[in-house]
Amino acid sequence: MALTMKKILVFAFAIVLFAACTKQERKEAQPERVINELPHLKFTTLDGTATSMRNLETPLVLILFFADCDHCQREAQEIRKNLDLFKGKNIQFISAEEVSVIQKFAVDYGLANQPNVAFGRAESVDVYMNFGSIPTPSIYIYSADKRLIKNFKGETPVAEIAGAF
Repeated sequence: MALTMKKILVFAFAIVLFAACTKQERKEAQPERVINELPHLKFTTLDGTATSMRNLETPLVLILFFADCDHCQREAQEIRKNLDLFKGKNIQFISAEEVSVIQKFAVDYGLANQPNVAFGRAESVDVYMNFGSIPTPSIYIYSADKRLIKNFKGETPVAEIAGAF
C-alpha cells in the first residue's frame, strides 16, 4: 500500500510540474504587446501651451532627450546639419527637464527657430507610462497616418532615421 501511495504522489507531482512548465512556455511564447500609434503623451510647448502628441502633425520624428546627455547633444548636432533630410516631416523634441533647460538646448544646437522643429516638456511619469523605461535619446518615427514606423534606442545615424520614412 505504501508503494502505491508513493507512486500516486510521484505521478501527481509529475503532472503538476508538467502543467507548470507548459503554462510557462505558453506565457513566454506570447509576443510583446506593441502600441502602433501616436501615444496620448501630454506635454507643454515652450510657449506654455498644453497639448498632446495626438495633436501633432505627421509624418513625425519624436525625440525623447535630456539636455546634458552627450548622445542627445550629438544627435541634435547631426539633425541640425542634415535638416534637409527631414523636409516635409515634423521633428518634436520632448524632455522632462525644466523649460529653461530645454530652451537653452534648442538655441545651443541651432534648432530653436527651424520651421519643422519644436520642443516640449513632459512629466517623466507620463513619458514612462507611454513608452516605458527608455534610454536617451529614444527616437520614434510616425507615418502620415500616425502609425509607428520604427523606433531607435540611443544615438542613431541621421541617415538611418531619415531613411525610415
